[in-house]
Amino acid sequence: MKGNSHPANEFDRLLEESFKKRKSIEPGSRQEGKVVSVKNDYVFIRTVGSNIVGNIAFEEWKDETPPKPGDLLTVYFLKEESGDYYFTSCLSGESITEDHLAIAISSEIPVWGQVAMESNGGYEVKLGSLHGFVPYSQLDAEFKGKELYGKKFKFIVTELNTKSQKAILSQKKISDREKETKKRILQAELKEGMFVTCRIKSIHKFGLIVDMDGFDALVPASEATFRKNADLEKEFQVGESLRAKIIALNWEEGKFSLSAKDFLQDPWALKVPFRESDILTAEIESIKPFGIFVRLNESFNGLIPNKETGVPMRTPVNTVYSPGQKVEVFVLEVNPEKKQIALSITKAAEAKDRLEYQQYLKPEEDPKAVSSFGLLLKQSLDKKKK
Repeated sequence: MKGNSHPANEFDRLLEESFKKRKSIEPGSRQEGKVVSVKNDYVFIRTVGSNIVGNIAFEEWKDETPPKPGDLLTVYFLKEESGDYYFTSCLSGESITEDHLAIAISSEIPVWGQVAMESNGGYEVKLGSLHGFVPYSQLDAEFKGKELYGKKFKFIVTELNTKSQKAILSQKKISDREKETKKRILQAELKEGMFVTCRIKSIHKFGLIVDMDGFDALVPASEATFRKNADLEKEFQVGESLRAKIIALNWEEGKFSLSAKDFLQDPWALKVPFRESDILTAEIESIKPFGIFVRLNESFNGLIPNKETGVPMRTPVNTVYSPGQKVEVFVLEVNPEKKQIALSITKAAEAKDRLEYQQYLKPEEDPKAVSSFGLLLKQSLDKKKK
């Protein structure tokens, strides 16, 4: 009949299409699948490009948030049975068979496993009804020294020992793959000057090591607080969350620097509680070749230059003074622009001597005879005593 294909030709075309479809989706082939619907037992997907409708066992998401219709998944084809196409995003439970493990090795399909007992050189792992082994070297460094018994991870099967029926596994390959994917995403998203939320992993004299979206970053001591020579272990806690600004990103070397100062109150932005000529009691924090750093209160530090310590020129300052020692200091200068306070032990001693001298003044002597400098020092001392 005109306009209609011959039945034999139509059959050949359908056979050819079917052959092409099957050829394009070999067992273990990696596909992008769009979730069509989610049922109690299966998640139904349609592959992108080849347009094949298949299903994935719902138990694969037993330990994770299940996908939603419209989500895109990376899936692997397992088999076709009675016209149904079976895929996996990560082998688990009953789907972990010797045949599927053989496919998993060649295609690096992820496999869910539960860590069992620790054995020589690594951990035994339960893979459904089968058994596996992950060497220490194939675990992410993050898990070193941690208790892993009973924890579930995704693994890559690197080898299958047919005699012992044991699969050799790598968790590190999965971890490295996820980090690389996250790295590409973050490289496109993060820029210097942006703010991120991070978690403190460890505290050191040089700064804070924090977790920034899965990557280690450094908050230098100078960017963690406004205080000089601060004891970071007293100011921060491991596990604490911080909001910080990105100040440097080096993806090639994996080095990232952050600053937490934008979310801290700068004491210099407030009224400085000290004035020039004040006499204060300070605590020595550290002794440097050029002078002594002292702590004035919780927020402010000051410097006593060597020439203001009262120590003879050729005598090492650390033979006379030591950290933790309390000293009387005279405020020489308060410089808000440089955020510096210059102090003097010598001037404080001189001031005390002059004040003692003033006490010998006779009551009938005119108070105006006392120098303005002496009055200023006396007021300073009186204020300190209150």
